[in-house]
Amino acid sequence: MAWYGGHNQPGVLLMCRNRTTGISVLLLLAISVAAGAEDAEPEWTMSPPLFRLAKSDSDAPATLLDPCAVKHGGQWHVFAGGPGGVMYYPLDDFKPDGAVIRGRKTSAAGLGVPQVYYHRASKKWHMVGQQSYKDGDGKMWFTPVLSVNDTVGDPAGWSKPIPMQVALPLEENKRAAGWMDFYVIFESEKVHLFGTSGGRLWRTETKTAGFPQGWSTPVLALKGNIGLASHTYRQDSDKGPRFFATITSSAQDPESKKHKQLQVSYIAEKLDGPWTPEKDKKDIPYVGFGNCIIADPRWNREIIHGEPLRHESDERMRLETEPAMFVFHAKAKLQDSETAATIDCLGILQRRGQ
Repeated sequence: MAWYGGHNQPGVLLMCRNRTTGISVLLLLAISVAAGAEDAEPEWTMSPPLFRLAKSDSDAPATLLDPCAVKHGGQWHVFAGGPGGVMYYPLDDFKPDGAVIRGRKTSAAGLGVPQVYYHRASKKWHMVGQQSYKDGDGKMWFTPVLSVNDTVGDPAGWSKPIPMQVALPLEENKRAAGWMDFYVIFESEKVHLFGTSGGRLWRTETKTAGFPQGWSTPVLALKGNIGLASHTYRQDSDKGPRFFATITSSAQDPESKKHKQLQVSYIAEKLDGPWTPEKDKKDIPYVGFGNCIIADPRWNREIIHGEPLRHESDERMRLETEPAMFVFHAKAKLQDSETAATIDCLGILQRRGQ
C-alpha cells in the first residue's frame, strides 16, 4: 500500500482547506486505492520445491532443469534436464509431498531443453531439444534436434536425436548468433521454430510435409530484454485466435535487490509477427516475483525456465487463455537454513482462484 501513500497526501491536505470538497475527494481517492489494490492482487501462488522428484539411483532430490509436461492417459508426463540427459517422471499430480518418485533417464542421448508433444500425422511422440557441437575453431554452438517415440511413458523408447539442418541466425554485423532453447509450433501447412540468443528471439520455418528439415534462413522476430527459453502457443477465444509467447527475462527484485529471472509474455496475430508486449514489466510480468505469492523461504524468488500446462498435447500447441498451472525450475535450498545446499529443482505455479 506504500505505492499509494503519495497519492493520499494531497487529498488529506485538500480536506483541511475545504472540508466538504475534501471529503468527496478523499472518498474518491479511497475508491481509487481500493481498485488499485484489487489490480495489484497476485495472480499466482508458488508451490514448495518438488523435492520428491528424486535421482534415478537414490531417494535424494534430483537436480532438474528446463521442464516440460504433457498430460496423457490420466497422468502428467514430466521431462527435465538432469545429469547426463533428459529425465522422465510420471506424475498423478504436482503435490510437493507424497511418495518419492525416482526418475528414469530417457534414451534421447545428448538432448537437452526438451519440448514434448504428440504428432498426429505420424502418430508418434516428438521430443524437440538441442545438442551442442564445436566448429572448426573449437567454438561451442547449439543446434535443434528431434527424437521420436511410440509411447510417451517409455523413457527407453526415444530414438537417437536427428539434427535439424538450419543455418545459424546472423546479427546486424553479419556475425553468427549463438541461439538455443528451441521450440516448434505447427500451424496449417507450416512449422515455425523459435530460438533465443542474448536479447533476441529468432524464427525460422519449414513446410509441414518437410519437417524436420527444409528450414528457411532464421529472421529476427523480437528484440528486447530477452534472456532464454521462448515457448509459443495458439490461443482461441470469442475474439478469435492469437499467438502467445512466454520468454524468460530478468529484473531487479525489490526484496533481494538482485536481478532475478521471470517470465514475460508477448502476443501476435500471426506467427511471423509482429510481436507486441502483453505482460513484460517486473511488477506485472506473466509470472514472477511481482505477481506471485512465494511463501516458501527455500526458493530464491525467480523462475528460470518453464511452461504453462496445456489440456491438449499435440503439435498445434493450443493453450487455454488462462492456464491454471505453470511448471518451472529455479534454485532452492534443501533446508530453510543460510548454510543449506542449493540445487536446481522443479516447482508448480497455481493460478489463484482456479
